[in-house]
Amino acid sequence: MVFVFFCVSGVLGSMSRHPALTTCENAPEATRSLERDVLLLGKTLSAYPGTVIVVGNDWPLYYDLRNLREAGHGFGRRVVNVLNTVGGTKEQAVLDFLANRDDPFVILASRDFEFTHRTASSRIDVDQERGFDEITRAALEVHLRGFGTRATTHLSDDDILRATVATVALRKARNFRSPLRAHQDVAFQRRLAQMLFDTKREES
Repeated sequence: MVFVFFCVSGVLGSMSRHPALTTCENAPEATRSLERDVLLLGKTLSAYPGTVIVVGNDWPLYYDLRNLREAGHGFGRRVVNVLNTVGGTKEQAVLDFLANRDDPFVILASRDFEFTHRTASSRIDVDQERGFDEITRAALEVHLRGFGTRATTHLSDDDILRATVATVALRKARNFRSPLRAHQDVAFQRRLAQMLFDTKREES
Protein backbone atom coordinates (compact mmCIF):
# COMPACT_ATOMS: atom_id res chain seq x y z
CA MET A 1 0.00 0.00 0.00
CA VAL A 2 1.15 3.53 -0.80
CA PHE A 3 -0.18 6.65 0.89
CA VAL A 4 -0.64 9.78 -1.22
CA PHE A 5 -1.03 12.85 0.99
CA PHE A 6 -3.14 15.52 -0.71
CA CYS A 7 -1.99 18.78 0.90
CA VAL A 8 -3.10 21.13 -1.88
CA SER A 9 -4.92 24.30 -0.86
CA GLY A 10 -7.91 25.59 -2.77
CA VAL A 11 -11.67 25.24 -3.17
CA LEU A 12 -13.66 22.15 -4.10
CA GLY A 13 -17.41 22.43 -4.46
CA SER A 14 -18.86 23.78 -1.23
CA MET A 15 -15.58 23.17 0.58
CA SER A 16 -13.68 26.43 0.69
CA ARG A 17 -10.21 27.16 1.93
CA HIS A 18 -10.32 28.17 5.57
CA PRO A 19 -7.57 30.00 7.45
CA ALA A 20 -5.27 27.47 9.07
CA LEU A 21 -2.54 27.64 11.68
CA THR A 22 -0.31 25.61 9.38
CA THR A 23 -0.35 28.11 6.50
CA CYS A 24 2.83 30.11 5.98
CA GLU A 25 2.71 33.69 7.20
CA ASN A 26 1.72 36.22 4.50
CA ALA A 27 0.71 33.44 2.07
CA PRO A 28 -1.87 34.64 -0.46
CA GLU A 29 -5.41 33.38 -0.09
CA ALA A 30 -5.92 30.18 -2.06
CA THR A 31 -9.22 30.32 -3.92
CA ARG A 32 -8.39 28.28 -7.03
CA SER A 33 -10.81 25.47 -7.84
CA LEU A 34 -9.35 22.01 -7.29
CA GLU A 35 -11.85 20.19 -9.50
CA ARG A 36 -9.30 19.66 -12.27
CA ASP A 37 -6.63 18.63 -9.77
CA VAL A 38 -8.87 16.00 -8.22
CA LEU A 39 -9.96 14.56 -11.57
CA LEU A 40 -6.40 14.37 -12.89
CA LEU A 41 -5.11 12.79 -9.69
CA GLY A 42 -7.93 10.25 -9.69
CA LYS A 43 -7.18 9.37 -13.31
CA THR A 44 -3.46 9.02 -12.54
CA LEU A 45 -4.01 6.75 -9.55
CA SER A 46 -6.39 4.49 -11.47
CA ALA A 47 -3.30 2.74 -12.86
CA TYR A 48 -2.00 2.18 -9.33
CA PRO A 49 -4.64 0.23 -7.35
CA GLY A 50 -2.35 -0.02 -4.34
CA THR A 51 -2.56 3.70 -3.61
CA VAL A 52 -4.85 5.48 -1.17
CA ILE A 53 -5.37 9.18 -0.45
CA VAL A 54 -5.06 10.96 2.87
CA VAL A 55 -6.47 14.50 2.75
CA GLY A 56 -4.18 16.98 4.48
CA ASN A 57 -5.24 20.49 3.52
CA ASP A 58 -7.62 22.64 5.59
CA TRP A 59 -10.86 20.75 4.95
CA PRO A 60 -10.54 18.03 7.61
CA LEU A 61 -10.92 20.75 10.25
CA TYR A 62 -14.42 21.45 8.95
CA TYR A 63 -15.69 18.40 7.06
CA ASP A 64 -15.86 14.70 7.86
CA LEU A 65 -14.61 11.84 5.71
CA ARG A 66 -18.01 11.24 4.11
CA ASN A 67 -18.25 14.86 2.92
CA LEU A 68 -14.71 14.75 1.60
CA ARG A 69 -15.49 11.65 -0.44
CA GLU A 70 -18.67 13.17 -1.83
CA ALA A 71 -17.09 16.48 -2.83
CA GLY A 72 -13.96 14.80 -4.14
CA HIS A 73 -15.85 12.26 -6.24
CA GLY A 74 -12.98 12.29 -8.71
CA PHE A 75 -10.92 10.53 -6.06
CA GLY A 76 -13.47 7.72 -5.87
CA ARG A 77 -13.22 5.65 -2.71
CA ARG A 78 -9.49 6.24 -2.47
CA VAL A 79 -9.87 8.82 0.31
CA VAL A 80 -9.28 6.68 3.39
CA ASN A 81 -8.22 9.16 6.05
CA VAL A 82 -7.44 12.75 6.98
CA LEU A 83 -4.58 14.43 8.79
CA ASN A 84 -4.93 15.93 12.23
CA THR A 85 -3.34 19.34 11.68
CA VAL A 86 -4.42 20.94 14.95
CA GLY A 87 -1.45 22.20 16.92
CA GLY A 88 1.31 21.68 14.36
CA THR A 89 2.40 21.93 10.75
CA LYS A 90 1.06 19.73 7.99
CA GLU A 91 4.48 18.17 7.65
CA GLN A 92 4.44 17.14 11.30
CA ALA A 93 0.91 15.79 10.86
CA VAL A 94 2.16 13.58 8.00
CA LEU A 95 5.05 12.30 10.11
CA ASP A 96 2.74 11.65 13.07
CA PHE A 97 0.35 9.74 10.81
CA LEU A 98 3.21 7.53 9.62
CA ALA A 99 4.73 7.03 13.07
CA ASN A 100 3.24 3.54 13.49
CA ARG A 101 3.19 2.58 9.82
CA ASP A 102 5.92 1.35 7.49
CA ASP A 103 4.13 2.02 4.20
CA PRO A 104 5.77 4.10 1.43
CA PHE A 105 4.29 7.52 0.77
CA VAL A 106 4.40 10.63 -1.38
CA ILE A 107 3.20 14.14 -0.51
CA LEU A 108 1.54 16.56 -2.91
CA ALA A 109 2.11 19.88 -1.17
CA SER A 110 1.16 23.48 -1.87
CA ARG A 111 3.98 25.92 -1.32
CA ASP A 112 1.86 27.93 1.11
CA PHE A 113 2.07 25.11 3.65
CA GLU A 114 5.06 24.59 5.92
CA PHE A 115 7.23 21.72 4.69
CA THR A 116 10.97 21.31 5.18
CA HIS A 117 13.92 19.15 4.14
CA ARG A 118 12.59 16.33 6.35
CA THR A 119 10.11 15.30 3.66
CA ALA A 120 11.90 16.68 0.58
CA SER A 121 12.67 13.27 -0.93
CA SER A 122 9.02 12.20 -0.72
CA ARG A 123 7.40 15.51 -1.59
CA ILE A 124 6.16 17.00 -4.86
CA ASP A 125 5.61 20.75 -4.60
CA VAL A 126 2.44 21.97 -6.30
CA ASP A 127 2.43 25.47 -7.80
CA GLN A 128 -0.38 27.63 -6.48
CA GLU A 129 -1.45 28.80 -9.94
CA ARG A 130 -0.90 25.65 -12.02
CA GLY A 131 -2.02 23.19 -9.36
CA PHE A 132 -1.65 19.46 -9.94
CA ASP A 133 -0.83 19.52 -13.65
CA GLU A 134 0.93 17.29 -16.17
CA ILE A 135 4.35 18.21 -14.75
CA THR A 136 3.48 17.20 -11.21
CA ARG A 137 1.59 14.20 -12.54
CA ALA A 138 4.76 12.96 -14.26
CA ALA A 139 6.73 13.48 -11.04
CA LEU A 140 4.12 11.52 -9.08
CA GLU A 141 4.29 8.61 -11.51
CA VAL A 142 8.07 8.46 -11.09
CA HIS A 143 7.53 7.96 -7.36
CA LEU A 144 4.74 5.40 -7.84
CA ARG A 145 6.68 3.34 -10.36
CA GLY A 146 9.58 3.32 -7.92
CA PHE A 147 7.36 1.67 -5.30
CA GLY A 148 6.79 -1.29 -7.63
CA THR A 149 4.18 -3.82 -6.54
CA ARG A 150 3.37 -1.81 -3.42
CA ALA A 151 1.60 0.66 -5.73
CA THR A 152 0.18 -1.79 -8.29
CA THR A 153 -1.18 -4.61 -6.11
CA HIS A 154 -4.91 -4.42 -5.40
CA LEU A 155 -5.71 -3.76 -1.76
CA SER A 156 -7.67 -6.12 0.43
CA ASP A 157 -10.50 -5.07 2.75
CA ASP A 158 -8.07 -5.45 5.65
CA ASP A 159 -5.63 -3.07 3.95
CA ILE A 160 -8.34 -0.44 3.52
CA LEU A 161 -9.45 -0.87 7.12
CA ARG A 162 -5.89 -0.43 8.35
CA ALA A 163 -5.50 2.73 6.26
CA THR A 164 -8.77 4.13 7.58
CA VAL A 165 -8.07 3.49 11.26
CA ALA A 166 -6.81 6.56 13.09
CA THR A 167 -3.20 6.54 14.25
CA VAL A 168 -4.16 6.55 17.93
CA ALA A 169 -6.48 3.57 17.41
CA LEU A 170 -3.75 1.77 15.46
CA ARG A 171 -1.32 2.25 18.32
CA LYS A 172 -3.85 0.92 20.81
CA ALA A 173 -4.60 -2.06 18.57
CA ARG A 174 -0.93 -2.98 18.57
CA ASN A 175 -0.92 -2.80 22.37
CA PHE A 176 -3.84 -5.24 22.44
CA ARG A 177 -2.37 -7.61 19.88
CA SER A 178 0.22 -9.40 22.03
CA PRO A 179 -2.03 -10.32 24.97
CA LEU A 180 -4.80 -11.35 22.57
CA ARG A 181 -2.48 -13.86 21.00
CA ALA A 182 -1.56 -15.18 24.42
CA HIS A 183 -5.07 -16.45 25.07
CA GLN A 184 -3.72 -19.38 27.08
CA ASP A 185 -1.95 -17.04 29.49
CA VAL A 186 -3.53 -17.37 32.95
CA ALA A 187 -3.16 -13.61 33.44
CA PHE A 188 -4.79 -12.79 30.10
CA GLN A 189 -8.20 -11.73 31.43
CA ARG A 190 -6.65 -9.55 34.09
CA ARG A 191 -4.29 -7.80 31.66
CA LEU A 192 -7.01 -7.27 29.06
CA ALA A 193 -9.40 -5.83 31.65
CA GLN A 194 -6.70 -3.39 32.78
CA MET A 195 -6.05 -2.28 29.20
CA LEU A 196 -9.73 -1.69 28.57
CA PHE A 197 -9.96 0.32 31.78
CA ASP A 198 -6.91 2.44 30.87
CA THR A 199 -8.24 3.08 27.36
CA LYS A 200 -11.62 4.16 28.65
CA ARG A 201 -9.97 6.48 31.18
CA GLU A 202 -7.82 8.10 28.45
CA GLU A 203 -10.88 8.78 26.29
CA SER A 204 -12.94 10.30 29.12
